[in-house]
Amino acid sequence: SLYFEEVENEQGINLTLEENLQNNLAGLINDRFISAENARDLDEQRWLGAYHNYRGMYGKNIRFRESEKSRVFVKVTKTKVLAAFGQLVDVIFGANKFPIGISETKVPEGVSEYAHIEPGLETSQPVVEEDEGQDEAVDNPYDIGYEGDGRVLKAGATFATGKFEEIKLDKLAAEKEMLVEGPSPNPQALEISPAQKAARRMEKIIHDQIEESNGASEIRNSLFESALFGTGIVKGPFNFNKTLHRWEQGESGDRTYSPVDVRVPRLEFVSIWDFFPDPNATNIDEAEYVFHRHRMNRTQLRGLGKMPYFDKNAIRECLQLGPNYVEKDYEQELKDDSRNEEYGTQQFEVLEYWGVMDAEYCRQVGMEIDEDIDDLDEVQINAWLCGGKMLRAVVNPFTPFRIPYHAFSYEKNPYSFFGIGVAENMDDSQKIMNGHARMAIDNLALSG
Repeated sequence: SLYFEEVENEQGINLTLEENLQNNLAGLINDRFISAENARDLDEQRWLGAYHNYRGMYGKNIRFRESEKSRVFVKVTKTKVLAAFGQLVDVIFGANKFPIGISETKVPEGVSEYAHIEPGLETSQPVVEEDEGQDEAVDNPYDIGYEGDGRVLKAGATFATGKFEEIKLDKLAAEKEMLVEGPSPNPQALEISPAQKAARRMEKIIHDQIEESNGASEIRNSLFESALFGTGIVKGPFNFNKTLHRWEQGESGDRTYSPVDVRVPRLEFVSIWDFFPDPNATNIDEAEYVFHRHRMNRTQLRGLGKMPYFDKNAIRECLQLGPNYVEKDYEQELKDDSRNEEYGTQQFEVLEYWGVMDAEYCRQVGMEIDEDIDDLDEVQINAWLCGGKMLRAVVNPFTPFRIPYHAFSYEKNPYSFFGIGVAENMDDSQKIMNGHARMAIDNLALSG
């Protein structure tokens, strides 16, 4: 096979043709990352200025005159950023639930907008249903009953919605095949909205799953960065294998730990410092590709081997080569203390790539591409790289293809991907406050 034909690289190391092609693809992806990283330099300077104003620190590039002795910093920016963040949280989480609502469309597809009981069938004989081994008769839903019969009218009960449990009415209608599509011609007859009920059930399931994965906390983190830097980024939702802790008691009375793995969706907050979009895009829909830069230790890198489609041999090679993480210039600026680079020597830099790639490249590295896709066509892929090694390369698993990142701006800049935050808007005000405060203190010292 051509894939196992050996080729010799510049260092004289024998590689299979497949490994050589993977290195070429990794090099192409790395070139795109370098261009996306260089295009973000001006934005990084804006963010550093915003961060320094928020923290109440003078940047390392600030120089003072010899006559200026005071280094006071008036934290006006911090107050305004936290106020804007608090207002965003109040608006989005004001209803005490996750800000996602599911409602039916004006013209539902695949489900009826209205359904009713066919006239003449609502007085059918009672249906007997089993409930915990006991027989219970379901009476006519329009029987008003009598005082002391043990049944209480629901709040706001009408003839159109039923007086008692709705599930019994639905079950009664379903078992007797009494529901007919369309609005009821009789205003006093039972009428339900299947489309509305389906939307409410979906909303309930989505809220339950997001609460289980701490989605509200991830959204709050992205809202804070949007207020501070101007852009917030959320990744997902992704399938995530979550472990539910459970204990079972045996016949002898001993309790044994028997966890259960369930697959749930998860949202993930992505810091703006680790996100590198297509330089030519002004929003996420226009981006051909995006990069997510991860900083991992040895344990986290080994953990990637347990995820689907990751190359364990490549991960092992990266671990043998040793840590390769190099701090960026802005990471040095973000440090508040005097830590040096020695603290980050045991970290690995892992790049996560989502974007388009030529189908010919993908076939050469062993990806499973449909035969009806021409070599000159483009396909959406997901690739993970570490130290020039391809850890994972698969076709985009989402149907339809999409980049699983969502970026939103505090204040939209129509000609840039990244927005404008509160700290940048009040940069001049902050400088004026600091200048006046330093001048007043220095003058007071000279006068004294």
